[in-house]
Amino acid sequence: MTRLTALCLLLVILVLWGTAGCGSTGAPEAPTPAEEPTAMAEPTSQPEEPTSVPSTATSPPSTPTPAPPAEEAPEPTSTPAPPFEISSGAFEPGEEIPVEYSCDGANLSPPLEWSGVPAGTQSLALVLDDPDSEPPGFVHWVIYGIPPTSSGLPEGVPAEATLPDGALQGTNDFAQYPAGTFPGGAAINQVGYDGPCPPSAHRYAFALYALDTVLDLQALATGTDLLQAMEGHVLGEVELTGVYTPQR
Repeated sequence: MTRLTALCLLLVILVLWGTAGCGSTGAPEAPTPAEEPTAMAEPTSQPEEPTSVPSTATSPPSTPTPAPPAEEAPEPTSTPAPPFEISSGAFEPGEEIPVEYSCDGANLSPPLEWSGVPAGTQSLALVLDDPDSEPPGFVHWVIYGIPPTSSGLPEGVPAEATLPDGALQGTNDFAQYPAGTFPGGAAINQVGYDGPCPPSAHRYAFALYALDTVLDLQALATGTDLLQAMEGHVLGEVELTGVYTPQR
């Protein structure tokens, strides 16, 4: 084969090859580019918020209605202690003392009653004096060691130093004078009771004392002795006052 023949053959081959590689339009089509990925569609609605976990109480707890207060039990009522009092069936307080209880009469001691003796009383004592005398306080009767259970003294207590119930009597202020008789004829006792014997109308005070002890005092003590022994021992004191106007 000649060199010219070989060149012609090569040219034919190249033409055939190019024809086979072309499309019907004559130009090769460009490759179709890959489609861009479509954007993610937006959600049609907002996502629902997560439902909160309900608390154990779906609403605030209601305040319980307080129970009505229980009725307080009434405090035990104690019976008040009766007042400490003294009186006489012979005369009213501040009124005239009858003549039989004076030096113008039988010189008897008047009946006396008392009540409301204070708790803790161990003995009672009584002093009768004349606040209108000169000097004031002439003593007409001293009696002490009276049992606390006693409720009074009878009319005409005997002029004895020791009485049947154990009470003791002291000397009165007539003991400073000689023994004798009163204008009405009754004896001056000097021990126990001697009645009013004033020159004009005088008051007479029966003072009753509740004591927290039995006094260590012998019979025939004076009013001054008794008052001194009672100091610091008086639980209560009451007084009955009468008036005596002389009949002579």
